Amino acid sequence: MAKKFYTIMIVPHATAKFRRLRVSRNLLLGGGAFLSALLLSGLTVPHFLIRTLSLSHGLAKMTQENAELRKSNERFDASLNELRNRLQEIESKATKFALMVGVEDLPTQPMGAGGGTLPDLRGIDPRQAEPIIDSQIRTLKERSGVLQDSFRVLDTAFQKQALLLSSTPSIYPVRGLLGNGFGWRRDPFTGMRDFHQGLDIVAPQGTRVVAPADGIVTRVGPAGGFGLSLFVSHGYGVVTRYGHLSSTAVKVGQRVRRGETIAATGSTGRSTGPHLHYEVMVHQKAVDPLVYILEESKVF
Repeated sequence: MAKKFYTIMIVPHATAKFRRLRVSRNLLLGGGAFLSALLLSGLTVPHFLIRTLSLSHGLAKMTQENAELRKSNERFDASLNELRNRLQEIESKATKFALMVGVEDLPTQPMGAGGGTLPDLRGIDPRQAEPIIDSQIRTLKERSGVLQDSFRVLDTAFQKQALLLSSTPSIYPVRGLLGNGFGWRRDPFTGMRDFHQGLDIVAPQGTRVVAPADGIVTRVGPAGGFGLSLFVSHGYGVVTRYGHLSSTAVKVGQRVRRGETIAATGSTGRSTGPHLHYEVMVHQKAVDPLVYILEESKVF
């Protein structure tokens, strides 16, 4: 098959001799294709470069954001662990306080709450860490709610204990020398064997007598051989009596506090000298006052 050619005439100017250029069709088509490809590449390459740069920038931004999320997870992981440890410490102390005040039915946390080990969020993808964090927060809320109920129970128990302790005659009512104690002795007047139901504390005439616990004055006046006497009810079935007084500083129905002056020592009634006869009765039965007194010294 004969090749086809094209003749291109080139005329420089009017007087110059024109030239002819014979070009084959294949060469002309190849050159046109080359020029078209060159033009097309000139248009697409910049777009491709711009697109590539944009994707690269977006990837770098996502990488940075992901790194920041991982750092946030690490910080949250540390805070969550610290909060969990503090809550566990408070729960442990609440249990000890419950044992101290005799509370056996302290509210307990729900089954499964707080159990197991907290997952390490540092090695988890940020998107996978979110449900784990939500679960841990719910668990901590449940435990804090139970702990709040526990402290309400402990508060009530402590109030009851505080009332009981404040009503327990735990100090000596007068400063002096301990004489006859609680139990059998020889009566100083008859010489016969006699059961002494309290403590005799020798002290100078007019030495102040204080309430050994909180209570209410229930009786003031002469009481046979005990002379001028005073009775204080402390609740819980506990009553204290003070005999051989020279004077009183309170009246019936008056509320007194531990350490408050209620009377003065004397030698009224059947007495061998100035002293205080001190009794403690529990449910109308005399008991040894030393059982309740926390002070160790017997001489003041």
